[in-house]
Amino acid sequence: MSAVDKRQFYRLKYPPRARPSVCFEKERYRVSEVSEGGIRVIMKDASHLKIGDEMVGVLSLHNNRDVNIVGSVLRFDGAEVIIKLDKGPSFKHMVDEQRHIRSKYPAFYDRLRMA
Repeated sequence: MSAVDKRQFYRLKYPPRARPSVCFEKERYRVSEVSEGGIRVIMKDASHLKIGDEMVGVLSLHNNRDVNIVGSVLRFDGAEVIIKLDKGPSFKHMVDEQRHIRSKYPAFYDRLRMA
């Protein structure tokens, strides 16, 4: 990885209405970003979590595609919990998700680029 490359995996941001969900211990949360190496989970009250906690759950992508995930809490960012994944979506899942967002929300990435 060169000095210019800061990320190992592409992060897929979702428009609010298209966000997938993740289920941890029978609780369902919305996910704002997904990559092969991590997810960003919207969790208003994460006071029960600490950095390093293991997270095992099911990520529900579009078209009723469920992906088993295993990871640990990496950090907190406001009302979001960033989870580093040891097991998660594949490259194919990521391509399918990006294709879905581009077809259903064509202006979304244009707005991100302009921001």
